[in-house]
Amino acid sequence: MSNNYDAQGGREDGRHSRDLGVSREIRSSVPDREVPLGLTRTPPAIHQWLDGDVAETAVRRADTARHVDFWKRLEAEAGVRREMRTPPHVLTNIMAALPEGRPEVTKWYQRRIELTPVALAAVAAGLLGAGLVLGLFAR
Repeated sequence: MSNNYDAQGGREDGRHSRDLGVSREIRSSVPDREVPLGLTRTPPAIHQWLDGDVAETAVRRADTARHVDFWKRLEAEAGVRREMRTPPHVLTNIMAALPEGRPEVTKWYQRRIELTPVALAAVAAGLLGAGLVLGLFAR
């Protein structure tokens, strides 16, 4: 699955998939394929390269080239994600949804207590039980 994070909501060339004549049924009929990961471990040389201790040319061998390519793709994708900015209309929508003025703050002991009937019954049952236990110990 590929996420489209373009600010205009379309593809790189500005067209949407619905503009290309691709129906929703065709897009949804493409099955997701599960790729087994297997038991792979990142070799220590790759860890050294990621830490900056070893040059890339020293670790790019036949058995580690796949790992190097993966981490290079990951870094490129992370760079793209770091450069993304929120579209200006989103900030405008958020600010428009906020209430006007500063909300009134009341202290906890000045707030009104509101109990539902179930909560009131639970408090009454608890007080009755506590009274019974105290009455047994008072004898």
